[in-house]
Amino acid sequence: MLKAVLGRAIGVGVAPKLLLARVAALRVLGQLPKPRTDPAKSIERIFFSFPYHSVGDLTLSLSLLDRIHDRWPQARIDVAVGASMGPLVQAIPYVSRTFRLKRSNIRNPRLAAYAEVRNATRLFRSEIASTEYDLAIAPRWDSFDSFFSGYLAYLTGAPTRCGYSGHCDGGASEVYRFYTVAANGGVGEHETVRYTRLLGRCGLEPVDAVDESTARHPIRALQEIAESRKAHGTTMLSPVSGSYAVLSPGASKRWHKWPVERFASIGRDLMNEFGIHTIVIGSQQDAALCADLSSRIGSASRSLAGETDTLEMLDLIAGAALFLGNESGPAQIAGGLGIRTIVLSPHSPSSPMDHQHSPSRWKPAGNEVRMLQPVVSAAPCMGICQHPQAHCILRISEEQVLASIRSALGTLPLHGRETKLTR
Repeated sequence: MLKAVLGRAIGVGVAPKLLLARVAALRVLGQLPKPRTDPAKSIERIFFSFPYHSVGDLTLSLSLLDRIHDRWPQARIDVAVGASMGPLVQAIPYVSRTFRLKRSNIRNPRLAAYAEVRNATRLFRSEIASTEYDLAIAPRWDSFDSFFSGYLAYLTGAPTRCGYSGHCDGGASEVYRFYTVAANGGVGEHETVRYTRLLGRCGLEPVDAVDESTARHPIRALQEIAESRKAHGTTMLSPVSGSYAVLSPGASKRWHKWPVERFASIGRDLMNEFGIHTIVIGSQQDAALCADLSSRIGSASRSLAGETDTLEMLDLIAGAALFLGNESGPAQIAGGLGIRTIVLSPHSPSSPMDHQHSPSRWKPAGNEVRMLQPVVSAAPCMGICQHPQAHCILRISEEQVLASIRSALGTLPLHGRETKLTR
């Protein structure tokens, strides 16, 4: 009881109405620029606020960034993003500038909110405040996380500021105070569809301009990054000769991890049946897991876990004949690049659409994505796997995965692309 009371008391200090009062005071004192009150005659400068650190979440938001660029092709687009995602966004050819928000090291989310607000204010004053924007967009819709993107959008003082209302998820309804136009709707939609429909829901284009097929299209921003790096000779080349598949055995949650021995069996099948090498990728935290997997596969495999940055990982995925992995950021990149992508999910098709982990909402965007799920959850789970260890995902067999691979690679010219040994 006391913990809950203290938590609410701490949260009051970062409530939108109090932050707005603080910003108003700083503007009066001349420490922050005053907002523009005149409507923009044309959209020439756009601020896109997505100051988060998850590659998967960011990847899905890029469909909206593509649409913004299509809608206003001559406008300069600046993006606020989590510091770790900065290089990826800056590599998008049509992005002008990126502003990188540092992550707070405080574990308690309510206490961390203070540090995030402080960091956002400092970032704005030092790098963003000198630019006048005609439009600010904060596409994150879940009210706790959207808080920070909405706050940064509000600081710009753009005459049109768009984002989702906190009413969308029953959260902090006062988030709407950051915007001149707050959108509602989108429950149960695929994340790319929900993001890209923000423009229509805010009156910036027809409401029906975006249909459900958006989730089945590759993400052009990612493809343009890969093409640009290749054209400029900055692409990381494959360390293996010939065609290869990328395996990604890591995941942020233990129950999202398919067993390493099953990945290894598939890796050997890829070489024996298709003549395809494997490159295992992951973060530094996944290095031991990936090294174990690579050694189980044998000489046809190479682990680069912890040895690549996000752009180099994108290079490797873009050149692959196939991607196989658990639900993760690399899977989102693979689907968005339009390569053959097989994703393993612990959640069955009966999982609720509005659940925060629903595969129907978080399936990678793209036209070559295959999502493998347990037909029925393992007891006691129902639809969504909530076990602390690998559980429902164990119901996905090696035979199912191999059948999906055969379907995906049916017309693949196996030895059509040769690459040099670089590492």
